[in-house]
Amino acid sequence: MKWKHLTRRITTSVLALVTALTGAVVIAATPAYADGLDNPSGTLTVECPGASAFIQVDWLGPNRVTVRWSLEDTGTASDFSPVLRVQAVDGDGTVAPMVFPSGDTYFILRGGNGHSQVGLEADWNPGNMADLNHLKVKVQNGTTEQGTACTESRNIFNWSRIAYNNAWSQEKKPYEWGGVGPNEYDCSGLTLWSYNQIPLFPGFGGVRTADSIYNWATSHTSPAKVYAKRVDRADAKVGDLFFYNTDGDAAIDHVDFYAGSNEAYGALNEDLGIATHPMWSGVVGIYRILGVSTDG
Repeated sequence: MKWKHLTRRITTSVLALVTALTGAVVIAATPAYADGLDNPSGTLTVECPGASAFIQVDWLGPNRVTVRWSLEDTGTASDFSPVLRVQAVDGDGTVAPMVFPSGDTYFILRGGNGHSQVGLEADWNPGNMADLNHLKVKVQNGTTEQGTACTESRNIFNWSRIAYNNAWSQEKKPYEWGGVGPNEYDCSGLTLWSYNQIPLFPGFGGVRTADSIYNWATSHTSPAKVYAKRVDRADAKVGDLFFYNTDGDAAIDHVDFYAGSNEAYGALNEDLGIATHPMWSGVVGIYRILGVSTDG
């Protein structure tokens, strides 16, 4: 018998005995988010000497996100308390801070070296933002009163869901081979237009076709201001880019957005125009466009 199973049975037996003797036992349940989000859209680590924050985000739309955060006192700054702040920022620079359970717009980790804390902000829709461009995560290795020795700030960007929302704003417009908008599009033209409308998006570097976007994605997998993460089909999220080879030659000949429920959305052909359609066969790769940056 595995030790964890034996331990679970012993614990269950002890609790049953305590309940029989005292009449009741109250156990605080471990939060579901304590072990992290299942299949997050992206992650971010922000560190100072003595403080380390790990952020998981699940982008739920152009202005909605679930944030799971953890903050750890790594002990290299003795008698200092790490501080965490998380802010939502739109394309115009408007800021909406996360409010922690204490009611403050910051979280102070008490307890010293080795202590950590996790928290969850589920389905957060900050302020009246139309587009949640990015989250700014700031870590200090001490409070202002203690005399902060380090402040580190990093950003994690909501590229994929804002682009997907932009693409939907072009629904029912006509398909045109070589079209790049704003009146008609082909598949890659719609993809590029949708991303290039996002404030602060740095661009794909002059690519144009589905094949060249795919080649860009396969060669930009390291975290940067904009990069691509390859994902398995079972882990695909709304807004991910699906790349196809439908005719068996060497080139990618179609790209569209994943719309969920085994459907795609994009500029398909002259008959359908820009619309949803069932997923095709011939998927070569699935990529999620992400972005992280360090404040200067």
